Amino acid sequence: MRMCRVTVTGVDGTSHSVDVQAASLFEAASAALTAFREEGWAAAALTPNARLRVEVRPPATVHEVLLKAVEQWRRSPAPSPKDYAAKRRFTKSDPA
Repeated sequence: MRMCRVTVTGVDGTSHSVDVQAASLFEAASAALTAFREEGWAAAALTPNARLRVEVRPPATVHEVLLKAVEQWRRSPAPSPKDYAAKRRFTKSDPA
């Protein structure tokens, strides 16, 4: 697992960031999505075409992923018990 900072920018230009620990790009994006929804601050920025910026540290590595791709990953079947556990961990308390 690595520390990641995930940022989403709303249509008004306001950026929201959260630090999460994850083992993959989609795990980081999914954990951040859950955190953003729980806090409510970034709710308006979470449109289907929102772009999530994922910065992996250390060393710093940045990725961007569309929110709709994260949602698709969350809904897809898990190919292994490890993947199932990761998806379950990040979505169990998420109302969406």
